[in-house]
Amino acid sequence: MNEKTSYSDLTILIPVRIDSSYRKCNLLSVLNFYKDLSGISFIVLEADSSQKIINEIEGIKNMNYQYIKDDNEIFHRTHYINKMLAQVKTKYAAIWDADAIAPYKQLHQALEILRNNEQYIIVSPYDGCCWSVNNYFSKQFHDKLDISILTEFPQCRHLMCGYRSVGGAFIVNVRNYWRIGAENEHFIGWGPEDAERFKRCEIITEKPKRIKGSLFHMWHPRGLNSGDFNIDLAISTKKEYCHVCAMSKKQLIEYINSWRWVKDYLK
Repeated sequence: MNEKTSYSDLTILIPVRIDSSYRKCNLLSVLNFYKDLSGISFIVLEADSSQKIINEIEGIKNMNYQYIKDDNEIFHRTHYINKMLAQVKTKYAAIWDADAIAPYKQLHQALEILRNNEQYIIVSPYDGCCWSVNNYFSKQFHDKLDISILTEFPQCRHLMCGYRSVGGAFIVNVRNYWRIGAENEHFIGWGPEDAERFKRCEIITEKPKRIKGSLFHMWHPRGLNSGDFNIDLAISTKKEYCHVCAMSKKQLIEYINSWRWVKDYLK
């Protein structure tokens, strides 16, 4: 990490539901790993039937913690990301999973692309290789926060989605991201919203940029919000993805302009 680099124009946004002790450990590791980057800010939005993390994150500098009581068993992640995006005061935002780690260098390179190219909307801080880290090495990282534990021990991990993963973490020019609709709230729960986001950007402008290097996903048990466990919801999200992919640029812009959350933001 370059101690002279300022991240005062970047806010890391993390929507979270603490569905296990592992998820909680992962979130705290992410926050503690990035918290010493100069000037960086955080918004953590916890939506659940009760608060589970407030005491552990109170001491983190530039932290905006929010809690929304939500008894729905399905976590509407896209909706909560948009709520955070509407509050961001910095020019750029990093939308981050509670379990994802990218090396400092990759975060910095992704941010620099946005800083130097005003027209860009989304930059991914990795090249498509998202590695699932096993439980033992995830615990080692929690204890030491040493990135080499993840990068230098290939036996600790396996690829989650081949070489073309698009989820986990991405950085946006906030204003430009709202211009293409921000998060598509028709995706409720777990689904292909990450792929839709990339495809939507590609149809309207161009493919999101990528940074060479890997993303690491720390281990947690898979619950209702970590897979296609609700069949009706799975079918609905796949239909929405196909619906967007089949559109022309003109059709997609008209569709985005009909989205309630975009209209609310532009008021």
